[in-house]
Amino acid sequence: MKNKFKLIILFALLACNNKEDMSTKTDFSWGATVASVKDYPIEVHKGYLATQDKFITNLHGAGIEDDGWGYDGTDIGAGGNIIPTMLSLTWVSYAEKKFWKIDTNIDQTTQNKMLALFREGFYNWNSVTNLPEHETYNHITIAVVPGGMVVLFITGAAHRVEVARYQAKETYVDLNTFLPVPGAFKDLETFYDIFYKGAVPKYLQQKIYNSGIPYGIWDTYREKYNWRFQTSFYKEDDSLHHYSIIYINGEEDNIYQEVIDKALFNHVPLPLTISFYFKIYNGEAKFDEDEIVAAFKKMKKNHPDATIEIEIRPAFMYKTTSFTVKCGGEEILLEKTIVKMYKN
Repeated sequence: MKNKFKLIILFALLACNNKEDMSTKTDFSWGATVASVKDYPIEVHKGYLATQDKFITNLHGAGIEDDGWGYDGTDIGAGGNIIPTMLSLTWVSYAEKKFWKIDTNIDQTTQNKMLALFREGFYNWNSVTNLPEHETYNHITIAVVPGGMVVLFITGAAHRVEVARYQAKETYVDLNTFLPVPGAFKDLETFYDIFYKGAVPKYLQQKIYNSGIPYGIWDTYREKYNWRFQTSFYKEDDSLHHYSIIYINGEEDNIYQEVIDKALFNHVPLPLTISFYFKIYNGEAKFDEDEIVAAFKKMKKNHPDATIEIEIRPAFMYKTTSFTVKCGGEEILLEKTIVKMYKN
């Protein structure tokens, strides 16, 4: 116990010594990216980030994006080193067969939040020095979804934070200004049809045919709950010393043991994926969005204002790990979770 206490103190001292004083700093270097929902392909037409009196960077096309909010997307702007106050973006959504456009001011509250996050930064563990290393964010990511929803993130290595949500409007774009070869398609509908068939995955085409695009679901994913992970250990392992998490709304974080040991409940979105590290075994889990959302909605309805736990329970010989949502004596096993286990 004494050694563990010393390690925590050492971690804190090293972290403080490694952290540059950025409390008054206002310039932070960043690149600009655009991300889309997984398998919902989009392509940027044009855009920019600026302040009221200074142009910062163009946002230009860089091919199709459909990797999901867990990724920053391709760098599509040179970036800058000051906080933008204006955002403009026009893009095509191939699953919807629509162009969207947003022109918006970034309000002062959002600007202040972005600056505070750049200043605060985060810690990642340096595997070479085996010490915590202070870093800060290096991208402003504009994430778009069907229906024209736009979410602004700032991102860094294994860290992503939502700072604002906006709404775009459907727009018309002359294909001759969008395509590298003017006149390649006889009309807009032909262009939409060909790219829909070629860029949208077949399974999603069938899903859209059967039930349409689930407009609004991505705002549901942004809902936050007061929850935490709770671990039941097996034999040799006695602690969960680290986990990396991507939330269902696209945010991302690395959580280390000194935070885990506090066992705090946090008001955050639901998890989408988690990579967890025990003493001897490691694992990865991918939650089913519909299943975990339904479980938490049920718990919130049955136990208003109560805190919720997700129990992590390794099975015999760590062949797998189960995840169970618990609240007020009620339990819901997340049966559709895909789990992989590895031995160190």
